Amino acid sequence: MVCDTLIYHPSVFRLVSLLDSTAGREKVLRLLQYLCRFLGYQYSSILAKKLQAEFTTVRKILRFLKPLNHLQAASKFYDNKITNDNVVRWCNVLKNLAYAGYLTLDQINLLRILRLVPATKITGVKVPKWANWCWLAGLVSGLALDLRKLQVSQDRIRALTAKGDHSVDEKHSTAVEVASHYSDRSAALKRLLWDSLDTFIVMNNLKFIDSPDGSIGLAGVATSLFGLQGVWEAA
Repeated sequence: MVCDTLIYHPSVFRLVSLLDSTAGREKVLRLLQYLCRFLGYQYSSILAKKLQAEFTTVRKILRFLKPLNHLQAASKFYDNKITNDNVVRWCNVLKNLAYAGYLTLDQINLLRILRLVPATKITGVKVPKWANWCWLAGLVSGLALDLRKLQVSQDRIRALTAKGDHSVDEKHSTAVEVASHYSDRSAALKRLLWDSLDTFIVMNNLKFIDSPDGSIGLAGVATSLFGLQGVWEAA
């Protein structure tokens, strides 16, 4: 009876759904990758550093052909010309194109790691650098999108709270709308923090800043948990 209760618990079903999806497994591996990066620095663990490399390689395999998802998303945002906010539209287009470029270049990294293409100055040095530049471009577009969403949510909250309501129904409707915009604002703030931490990681990859691996690992753990939460909620 206890086993049945545990096995058929909704949270267990969600966990199975998460681990059964490619996105869920990739997010779990990302968490383990950055956790190993932190532990490898903190305790000078060779095992943790080796595991980090293995998790990184498996993640690249799981993301094979994922650039197509971002190209499709960019196309959909570009074709949506009836949107009320062109800033959001173009930020989404640029963000998805940049991520498509990043993931495409990352596939070349994977082929080099698997020794299917030779390790040259281009494949071993320039391609990883170009991939990080594309990631940075995607994050900058994402940060602009987050700030725009924050601005829009705040403006709508301000407009609704300043509006005078003359009936109980109007007050209730306004309260529901305000609560919805507060939720949108919280989501935008969370995404802003998420993109900021990832920007910290890629800035270190590009050598603009020189932080210890422990700090980069912790930033990656935090953003991995954000990603896992999103997949968990969608499961």
